[in-house]
Amino acid sequence: MGGCLLIAVRFHEGRYHGDADRVDAAQSWPPSPARLFQALVAGAARGAELPADDHAALVWLECLDAPRIAAPPAWSGRGARHFVPNNDLDSVGGDPANVSKIRVGKRWRPIYFDAKVPVLYIWDFDSGANEAQQVCGIAERLYQLGRGIDIAWACGEVVGREEAERRIQSHPGVLRTPRGTGRTAAPRPGTLTSLVRRFEGGRARLSSDTSRRTGQLFTQPPKALFGGAAYDAAARRLNFEFRGPEGGFAPLPIASVYSVLTGLRNAAATRLHEALPAEADVVERLLVGRGAGPRDVGRRVRLIALPSIGTEHTDPSIRRITVEVPRECPMRADDLNWAFAGLHPFDAHGEERAEILVSTDDTRMADRYARAAVLFRSITPLVLGSIHPYSSGFDRSRTGQDRRQWERRVRSAVVRAIRHAGVRTAPVDIRVQREPFRRRGERAESFAADSRFSRQSLWHAQIRFREPVCGPLLLGDGRFCGLGLMEPVACHGDVFAFRVDGRNLRVSDRAALVSALRRALMSLARDDRGRVDRLFSGHDPDGGADRPGHHAHVFLAADASGSDGAALHRLLVVAPWGADRTAKPKGNERVRFDRVVRQLNVLRARGLGVFEGLFSEAVEDGDRVIGPATDWRSGTRYVATRNLEKRDEPADKVRGDVVAECQRRGLPTPTNVDVYQVRAGPRGGRPSAIVKLRFSVAVRGPIMLGRDSHAGGGLFHSA
Repeated sequence: MGGCLLIAVRFHEGRYHGDADRVDAAQSWPPSPARLFQALVAGAARGAELPADDHAALVWLECLDAPRIAAPPAWSGRGARHFVPNNDLDSVGGDPANVSKIRVGKRWRPIYFDAKVPVLYIWDFDSGANEAQQVCGIAERLYQLGRGIDIAWACGEVVGREEAERRIQSHPGVLRTPRGTGRTAAPRPGTLTSLVRRFEGGRARLSSDTSRRTGQLFTQPPKALFGGAAYDAAARRLNFEFRGPEGGFAPLPIASVYSVLTGLRNAAATRLHEALPAEADVVERLLVGRGAGPRDVGRRVRLIALPSIGTEHTDPSIRRITVEVPRECPMRADDLNWAFAGLHPFDAHGEERAEILVSTDDTRMADRYARAAVLFRSITPLVLGSIHPYSSGFDRSRTGQDRRQWERRVRSAVVRAIRHAGVRTAPVDIRVQREPFRRRGERAESFAADSRFSRQSLWHAQIRFREPVCGPLLLGDGRFCGLGLMEPVACHGDVFAFRVDGRNLRVSDRAALVSALRRALMSLARDDRGRVDRLFSGHDPDGGADRPGHHAHVFLAADASGSDGAALHRLLVVAPWGADRTAKPKGNERVRFDRVVRQLNVLRARGLGVFEGLFSEAVEDGDRVIGPATDWRSGTRYVATRNLEKRDEPADKVRGDVVAECQRRGLPTPTNVDVYQVRAGPRGGRPSAIVKLRFSVAVRGPIMLGRDSHAGGGLFHSA
């Protein structure tokens, strides 16, 4: 018999100190299903033993899909750094009097919420009613959820699906629904066994070892195993269009975005004040923004003008707007939809225009801004309030050094704007300018005429993040009224680099490192049936090796640093169409290549160790493997594609082979080929050499040629 298992968790205080739950990207709230599962295991245990009935019920629970979670709205408190002793007393001679020397700072940032509202976890099941009832009994023994100071209790119920839906609808908080695989920790088959193993390992982590000075050996207990779930807690978006008297689109100038949106906002607030006088304070704080405090920032309604984007010739006028209502906002979406529908925009003089705002279900333009991307460019300029309007400005800069110092200040202000917008992903590159990035855009100063912001505080920005960020992204002090809107730019890199410097890697480690890199990428590219396509495996569907001359799989290399090239400092992953100009991506290969490579963050290289915290950097123009340049020199030895024949001169063989390889890869024929340090292969095998190329025109890299170019050989650097 099917039904729903519902566990309601209540906290003693409206504070939560857990971290890394990843249910909500902006804050560690609510507690993840994995954290609740661990709390249930702790409550069920009797000392070191887990009763058989409870064990069976928890095994049943870990096999269910991730639960739905309904939690009260929450906001982040002010963080504090606590200095506590590190667990390393041996490093100071084992003397407790020296504990002050090993204190480390740990930052705590509590999450505040209404303690009267419970957190609901709802699992759907088709069979196992007895196990569900047993889990309800375990829930009665829960005593803590989060850190040790997060005292909580819970009660469980087995209800029908209709009753579960009624409970969800009546819950005043935010419902989060699992949507496939993600980064939120959740139990999976085998989680309970791993927790028991970790508990046993923790009890035996200290063992006797007479060979050590301390006489003890410390062993880390094995880590618990969890699955991952993605939760949908996106804001509600109401879409509107500007229509003229004849019913067609009525585009408005993009530079009037501030006056248009603030006029609509004030008109909608007036409607809500008249219809809902009891909600006047909420409307003022969360819609208009008057009297809003720090806890209201994440709950405020955002008005987003959607300039048309598409090709470079598209007119970026305002034909549509989106009203974004955060999940934590107590204002009803249908009330806001009623308040905005039928309004007329106002011009800069406060006069009502003929256009009318019409509700629509067409989300195609809004979806373009909501895409996840690594690279963003501003459509409307960012308002950087920390740039003082009367300071010595960029527009009066006399020298290049003045301009560079001013732009450094602006980039720092952009970093603060990113942090204030709640974006946790760090930017890796920021470019600022007054001019628009789009061909038909408007300069930043033109947006100051109809706004309350000074022209010195308005800047266009291009931002590249370390990881993809979900849109719509608005930054700066004007983000609640349409300014600072960022356009996600599809940027599927063809060449990625992973830095591994600081590990004393020698050139002799190149082959082992590249082999480990290939294994890691194949593991990430494996599908549900364990298959890896040719793009990463280098094998045809029948299992045979990719035939020579058909470069349809990735090129890998370990690049050395310095003029002597004695130490490896980064790994390179190059798409087939990046190294071979005659190759073309098929289907969604470009997207799949980008997605798989960006997932790589840990590399296990056997004897060379484990490389953690890796992140991908797109290699662009100006890098020595990209150029463009007319002169190129070998970074790794070039190995000819064919064996030596009788009476062949090794140097001439290499020259001819290099020219043929350039032609096969779609490169111009080099005007000059110099070879050095020529070595003939064993028993007349393939010769290798250091090669210097010169082209009649500047050529853009990467250039990877020769027999072992897929494994790091034949890599060229711009000279």
